[in-house]
Amino acid sequence: MSRTVLITGASGALGPSLLAELLQSDEIDRVVVLLRPGPRWDRRADELRAQLSQSDRLVCVAGDVVRSDLGLGGSERERLMRDVHVVIHAAANTRFSAPAADLHDVNVEGTRHVIAFANRCPRLEQFLFVSTTCVAGTRTGVIHERLEDGPVAFLNPYERTKWEAERLAAAAHLPVRIARLSTCIGDEQTGYVYRFGAIHQALRWLIRGLVPLVPAVEGSRVDLIATGVAARWIARAAEQPVNALEVCQVAGGQQAIPLRELVDCAVAHLRETIPGWRSGQIEPPVIVDADTFRVFERSVAQSGDVLFMRVLDSAGSFFPALLYPKVYQTVRAEALWGGPLPLSDWRATVRRVIDFGCSRQWRRPRATEFTHV
Repeated sequence: MSRTVLITGASGALGPSLLAELLQSDEIDRVVVLLRPGPRWDRRADELRAQLSQSDRLVCVAGDVVRSDLGLGGSERERLMRDVHVVIHAAANTRFSAPAADLHDVNVEGTRHVIAFANRCPRLEQFLFVSTTCVAGTRTGVIHERLEDGPVAFLNPYERTKWEAERLAAAAHLPVRIARLSTCIGDEQTGYVYRFGAIHQALRWLIRGLVPLVPAVEGSRVDLIATGVAARWIARAAEQPVNALEVCQVAGGQQAIPLRELVDCAVAHLRETIPGWRSGQIEPPVIVDADTFRVFERSVAQSGDVLFMRVLDSAGSFFPALLYPKVYQTVRAEALWGGPLPLSDWRATVRRVIDFGCSRQWRRPRATEFTHV
């Protein structure tokens, strides 16, 4: 069966890779991309069509999840509602340090608007909500593929708003599949990163020798997946209708990386490629307990060192999660995939991401360098 898929959030860290996967599917006839209106809208749409294969199957429409009816005009809205079989809602504000009100507007109210649209699609087979493993907040241990009964403590407003959005999706009376993604670090072949996130900022400061200490507890792990793994899984999920609420965690799970191994991998690569590391001028970070790290934070605050305060503010989006070790269950995600998830060689991927970030000075690639939507 040929399907029409509507996707939001195609300009995020995952979106360009996901679009490429969707357009390769024989089960999908059209992919409709919601692009936020703006003065460069036509140019962005043209760039998108030019850079994607099978772009004749791609349709760009002007709309915005923060607006009712997604900001769509009457005839456009009615046509999409009539034609759409699958809605992939990937739009989100993923900045951990963003104002809580901004996060709520996009992540919660935006989800509410997309759900309202999906509820009026008579052919809808699936509402696929792209969420995050961060909704586990401060829980520890095994994190199951389900909605927990009660709220948890969260490390930042981003986690809370995505948790709230999951509740909206689950209560929507729609065929809902929630895809919780762990941290997408970059392309497994090239290291390419469409949008740098918290872990990339931590790597950036580490490379400069500005991360002397890293907080951890026994069992601290970092769950990373290559961007392509997430994109391929979601594209396959879009082909498979769902009858009841299903929560899947696309993550490393039992293969999550022990923190010490991740640090050692990064340091070994830096000593091979960065002069300051090669000469021994830059020392690797020391992994310490939470109390020691808090003493370090207080000393930085008291010193008034602007640079170190900036580092702690930036890397602080990544560090707190290390104090709440967990393992994400991936049973349902693997069942949908048809076997173990196709995880990449994390060491090779991390090395390529470091090389890519250094080559770009850890700045976001220009729009013309990637599939910009």
